[in-house]
Amino acid sequence: MSKQPCIPPVWAARALTTFMCLGVFAVAAPAVAQSYPNRPITVVVPFPPGGATDPIARIFTQKISEAWGVPVVIENRPGAGTTIGLNYVAKAKPDGYTIVFAATSAVTNPALYTKLPYDTLNDFTYLSQVCTLPFVLTTHPGLNLKDVSELVAMAKKEPGKLNYASSGNGTMIHLAGEYFKSRARIDVTHVPYKGSSASTTAVMTGESSFTIDTLFLQQQLIKAGKVHAIATTSPTRIEAMPNLPSVAETFPDFAVGGWMGFMGPANMPQPLVAKWSEEVARIARLPDVKERLSASGVVAVGGTSAEFSKIAADDIARWQKVVGEAKIPKIE
Repeated sequence: MSKQPCIPPVWAARALTTFMCLGVFAVAAPAVAQSYPNRPITVVVPFPPGGATDPIARIFTQKISEAWGVPVVIENRPGAGTTIGLNYVAKAKPDGYTIVFAATSAVTNPALYTKLPYDTLNDFTYLSQVCTLPFVLTTHPGLNLKDVSELVAMAKKEPGKLNYASSGNGTMIHLAGEYFKSRARIDVTHVPYKGSSASTTAVMTGESSFTIDTLFLQQQLIKAGKVHAIATTSPTRIEAMPNLPSVAETFPDFAVGGWMGFMGPANMPQPLVAKWSEEVARIARLPDVKERLSASGVVAVGGTSAEFSKIAADDIARWQKVVGEAKIPKIE
């Protein structure tokens, strides 16, 4: 008769404790998701009320509130290029009750600021991208330019004569212009304005030659013929303007655009991350949501945490390169 190995009592106790803990964790993980949320959720919007961010955030937070049965309250915390609101959430408890509705500035800030009070990649949990905002390259109608090639040819014929308008130094519009300037190898002058309204007006009047800004802000002016769209800066043509070429058709791999998405503090429990990702993806697929966003020149996305994290990492690397090559002064 074979003998069973003798297990010392201490080891047996430790093994029993380990198995009990594993059992607790196995039960606790789904329990976290099932009990969450049981109180109001705060979604920080790091921008002032109004603009493009608020209405899009409210579309999704309202749907989340209806689905989860708790209030989802928007709290505007603007300032310092969105770093105030982002820092507030980075320092919050990772319990899923303090979330930030972030935009592309989250990934351009590391390139623009000498020092940030948080680590953009490591101090956040990337929950889900919500939408993308296609950008459009528009010119003053009086230039009579048909496409990107004609704009580049004009700029190369008379270096320094053309200029492009942006919504301000260090904004996404400024970076987009510098990126285009670098890829096209043209000498054009950057003229910063106070906001997209002023920079787009400058293109309408001919004070500036062109700009690259969101379709969300420019589409009505394009339809009215007040500015002339020659290309989208999305990787491919966009559904809202299928006949408009992309810059990538002239300069392969060129892609610039805005995005918005939900982020939480680092180390959020995985069941909560999955709950957010799945819910945002579900909302993004709803016909009424897609229609409302599309009417504003915005594309509903949704997606996983891993996908959103990769987008952020790639964007941070790209904008650090653009800012370095353009020698854009950093903000102290």
